[in-house]
Amino acid sequence: MPAKPIPALGLVLGLVLGYVDVVGASYAAYRLAVVRQVRFESAVGHGLQWLLLLLVLALVTGLVMAPRRIGAGAMVGTGLFMAVVGLLVQVLPLRQAADFSKLFQVPGSNFLPYLLLDGSVMFMGAAFLIAGIGRWVSDAKTTRAQLGGGQPALPGQQQWGGYPGQQQQAPYQPQQPPYQPGQPGQQPPPYQPGQQPPR
Repeated sequence: MPAKPIPALGLVLGLVLGYVDVVGASYAAYRLAVVRQVRFESAVGHGLQWLLLLLVLALVTGLVMAPRRIGAGAMVGTGLFMAVVGLLVQVLPLRQAADFSKLFQVPGSNFLPYLLLDGSVMFMGAAFLIAGIGRWVSDAKTTRAQLGGGQPALPGQQQWGGYPGQQQQAPYQPQQPPYQPGQPGQQPPPYQPGQQPPR
C-alpha cells in the first residue's frame, strides 16, 4: 500500500521554503537586473553566479514539491506565504511597505527585494496556492479510495479506470444458434409472457 501523504509537514516546509525563495530569488534577480539593465553586460559573463542561484532555488523548490507525501502541503505553504507577502507589499502605504520588505533583505545588503516590488512574488504565490489546494484535495480523495473509505460504485456507474464520457458497454454474450426441437445439447429459449411456450 502506498505511503499516506503528510500534507501538514509539507505545509511547514513550504512556509520556510517560501521565505528562502523570496529572499534568495529577489536578491539574485536584483543583481541580474543591475548587470543587464544598468551595465548592459552579459549575464553569462558578469552575472552567471546569480543566474545559477535562481536555477538552484527553482530546482530545490521543485524537488520539495514533487514527492506525493509532502508535495501538496509544500505547494500550499509556499504559495500562501508568497501570495500574502507579495499582496501586503502592494497594498501597504509606501513607507510601511518599504519597512516590511526589509524583512526579506539579504543580511548586510542594501538591496530591496526586487521580486516583491514588481508583483512577481504575489503572482507566483497565487499560482502555487491554487495548484496546491487542488492537489491536496485530489490526494485526499485518492488516499480514501486506497484505504477503502470510498463508496462502491453502483450498477450502471462508471468503474475505476474508465475515461470521462466513456459509455459502459454491455458484457459480451456469445450468440446461441436458433433452437431446433430434437437437437441434442440444446435448451429451449426462456419463456416470455405473451408468447406460446415451445413445443
